[in-house]
Amino acid sequence: MPVNIGINGFGRIGKCVFLQSIEDENIIVKAINAVNLDINEIEDYLRYDSCHKLNLKNLDFNIIDNSTFSINNNRVHLFSSRDPENLDWEKYNCEYLIEATGSFLTTEKCKNHQVKKVIISAPPKDSTPSFVFGANHESYNGENIISASSCTTNSLAPFLNLVLQKYHVKSCLFTTIHAATSSQYTVDVFKKSARTKRSVFNNIIPHTTGASKSITKIFPQLEEKITGNSVRIPVSNCSLLDVTLTLEEEISLQNFKELFLYSNKLGEVFSLNEKDLVSSDFMTTTTPCILDLKASLQLGKNTFKLMIWYDNEWSYSSQILRLVNYISK
Repeated sequence: MPVNIGINGFGRIGKCVFLQSIEDENIIVKAINAVNLDINEIEDYLRYDSCHKLNLKNLDFNIIDNSTFSINNNRVHLFSSRDPENLDWEKYNCEYLIEATGSFLTTEKCKNHQVKKVIISAPPKDSTPSFVFGANHESYNGENIISASSCTTNSLAPFLNLVLQKYHVKSCLFTTIHAATSSQYTVDVFKKSARTKRSVFNNIIPHTTGASKSITKIFPQLEEKITGNSVRIPVSNCSLLDVTLTLEEEISLQNFKELFLYSNKLGEVFSLNEKDLVSSDFMTTTTPCILDLKASLQLGKNTFKLMIWYDNEWSYSSQILRLVNYISK
């Protein structure tokens, strides 16, 4: 039976999850909460996107009333409230909720959602358990409120899981060269915050990332062995992990290629690139961990600089849906 879900928040991730759900016969979106989005604007919002150029010619969109529309005969209710008490997800048979607002980042806050299970599309601010498909999703044990962690963690954690199945990590240093996000500004602003107060258009901006903390929650054996930071760059989507990895074993780049090729999640979580591609070539890809062999280097007998691409919007949304499909079973 298909899983009925709701989406709270209809920004970049909420929209990408919704668009992918249309093609997923196992998932049906029954309701969304999109504050300040009029129902007459939804069709254009879905059809047109600066990053993801989808073929939606066969999309059958109809407005039923001022709070209901249909996509290919699937009725979807539109909420418009910031107060979870006004969001009756159960009324529209939503079993699972994708929490994509960025405002409900603790178990306590998510308890306000009247729904069976909640998946937070961000790292939690408390001890809410995090699960990443392809890394630790098989450890899921029926928890009602979980986090799908971050887009960067969904790229790095599956890779490290693949490595740890066969080798031992001595150290891992990474920088995520990350596309701009909606939290940044088009022009400089007066704000006592991080360097992200500066214009996203004309700056490379050093920033922080919580990915190393998220990774050690998944792999406690990497405590004090992994650390990383972030650099925000002036592109609208697609990011690149620069990973310096030192192993206890002496291997070659060919061994990493073999790890990917023989993984049972090749083409789903993992991909290989051996062409001279650039970031926009990975737009709207569903695999969150794309090893760029031509851009990677062996620095010594057991040290490597590995370059890993990911679509921080689309592949992360794919990972969320994979997680929903898994835990629903």
